[in-house]
Amino acid sequence: MPHVIAALQVAPIKADSSYFHFPAWVEICRCKKNIEVPAELAQAYFAALAKLPALVAQAASRPWDETMLVCALSAIAAAKGHPDVAEAAQELTPEIARDFMEWMLTR
Repeated sequence: MPHVIAALQVAPIKADSSYFHFPAWVEICRCKKNIEVPAELAQAYFAALAKLPALVAQAASRPWDETMLVCALSAIAAAKGHPDVAEAAQELTPEIARDFMEWMLTR
């Protein structure tokens, strides 16, 4: 995963959504399965993960489609230690967001 983020750092404004989706998904799966990052990889892994929010911010200067939006939101949530929110963000289409808001208002 650090290699993907290193590639993303070259030109985040030109990166497609997969450069944000992949590291978020790796972190989501790692947390869901309670897998520890091996000690020899931990520093590089977590340092790379911590770069995602700033890379999302750099990519935000261009228009985003729905896929880019959900992947960027997911990447931020994963990087900030919220894997459940990161996973939910990947499913958050405008229709699902509307349904969710309707459900929230009826609680």
